[in-house]
Amino acid sequence: MVVMKFGAAAVSDASRINDLVRVVRHAVDEGQALIVVCTAMPEVTNLLIGAARAAARGNLATAEQARRALWQRHRTLAERLVADEWERETLYQSWADLLKSFDRIVRALATLGEHSPRSSDAIAAIGERFIGLLLAVALRRAGVAAQLIDGAELIVTDDHFGNARPLPEETAKRARARLLPLAQSRIVPVVTGYIGATRQHLTTTLGRGGGDYSATLIAAALDADEVVLWTDVAGILTADPKLAPEARTLPELSYLEAAEIATLGAEVLHPRTLTPLAHRNIPLHIRNLAQPDMPGTRVVAEPCISSDTARTIISAPAISLIEIAMSPLAAADLGWAPELAVRVLAELTNCGIEVLTFAQSFSERSLLLAVRTADVEYAYERIETCLLPERENQALRTISLRSPVALVAVLSAPGSAYLAPRALASLARVQATVLAMVHGNASRHLSFIVPEEEMGSVVRALHRDLMMG
Repeated sequence: MVVMKFGAAAVSDASRINDLVRVVRHAVDEGQALIVVCTAMPEVTNLLIGAARAAARGNLATAEQARRALWQRHRTLAERLVADEWERETLYQSWADLLKSFDRIVRALATLGEHSPRSSDAIAAIGERFIGLLLAVALRRAGVAAQLIDGAELIVTDDHFGNARPLPEETAKRARARLLPLAQSRIVPVVTGYIGATRQHLTTTLGRGGGDYSATLIAAALDADEVVLWTDVAGILTADPKLAPEARTLPELSYLEAAEIATLGAEVLHPRTLTPLAHRNIPLHIRNLAQPDMPGTRVVAEPCISSDTARTIISAPAISLIEIAMSPLAAADLGWAPELAVRVLAELTNCGIEVLTFAQSFSERSLLLAVRTADVEYAYERIETCLLPERENQALRTISLRSPVALVAVLSAPGSAYLAPRALASLARVQATVLAMVHGNASRHLSFIVPEEEMGSVVRALHRDLMMG
């Protein structure tokens, strides 16, 4: 049994979806028992969450624009992929039902004048449900017996909306009961990734990029032979090939190395993806949908290939910095304290905003946070509210933004030495502007925040100077 997860790039246009259908059809023809896990089209999740936030501020025009964009993008795909008029109209009716849910949520948010991670989850899940319906139809038209299964039916979670934690035993029980009979009947379940539900049947999400996590949770529940993540890159590379053309694919990585790469911000993996697989020793294979014959990267317990050089450079653009500075003249009990940092981080976590990295300075009485640019406006609003008492008593000096910036991180192999001095020398040579730096334990990784316009030169310099080409 193989679990195949198709990322956003695989559903970005009609030609990619045709590639997806061919890959699934080939696997079915080869006799594989298959589970397909899908994710929303590119930027659809951001679009939906943005609509929820706009509605809560009373901006229904922005929410309506998001609604129209959601419908039009998917309808354009359907017109190219579904030739039968009756099937197309049936699909449109299913989408119309989802849009009724969208409308109900938006109206409720506008009435209340506020929104929560719970409402964000309810509206964000619509993206996966839209594309899942289309993929099931596309597969059936290609002769593959396929059935849409909502992830909320399978993955049982706690009520930490926005970044829910699965309950493994209950999830495994539901997944086996729902999916195994289909697989044994040679029906391909098309599961909406990223989505779960509480025991009370309230929709939750597993965090940004959580479709990968959905796939590995299902694989562990079914004791699958392999998980394949189909992406738009040929596995995990030593760097982004758009920035460093000489970048090469890493043929094998350990679970630990891959988990560290995900934690450092690599879009190709969700940070929690590897945990269910490592417990059951299930291999993960990362492959390029546009080049299905290429080997890609395998992630296993003990890779055959070892190296004492730097392994990979992760680069993540479209990030914003938020700096909170307290007044140096504030009374001691009103100035900077670890409690204030805890309060700010808890506020962002509770409203579903992921903090990519942060640093605090006692001497400067400041806290520096890195968040995705798509989240920065809402993050700023929540921090303003959280620190209202400090502003009123004039202990807060400023909350400032810097955007766009980029995160660049270098992951070293076990036993590699002198990572920090060599990397810093490389950055000095290209006169990089380092806005923040984090050095991992035992020199395992080093990450920098730099202006986005310097990301390319920094990645190329590090890739060359650390002998990764």
